[in-house]
Amino acid sequence: MAARFSLILTKGTHLVDESTRRHILAAIENRERVVEIPVDRYQDGMTTMATVVTSHVVAFFPLDAQDDVALPSNVTPLVRRG
Repeated sequence: MAARFSLILTKGTHLVDESTRRHILAAIENRERVVEIPVDRYQDGMTTMATVVTSHVVAFFPLDAQDDVALPSNVTPLVRRG
């Protein structure tokens, strides 16, 4: 997975790629309650499937444009290490 976005949820942040971001946005637009997606939980490049409740999606932040985004004080974006 080439993680390109921080997926900010009400209870955590995960790394996702562009196709996963589009999949989540489509689920939200279609008013689906849950969506199954792969997430990079530990920022190690490995993914695991997760069921995300769409009402818990807060925001997506592109990893390559972190400096351009003013984040609230309670949000810390994750970036790939190494």
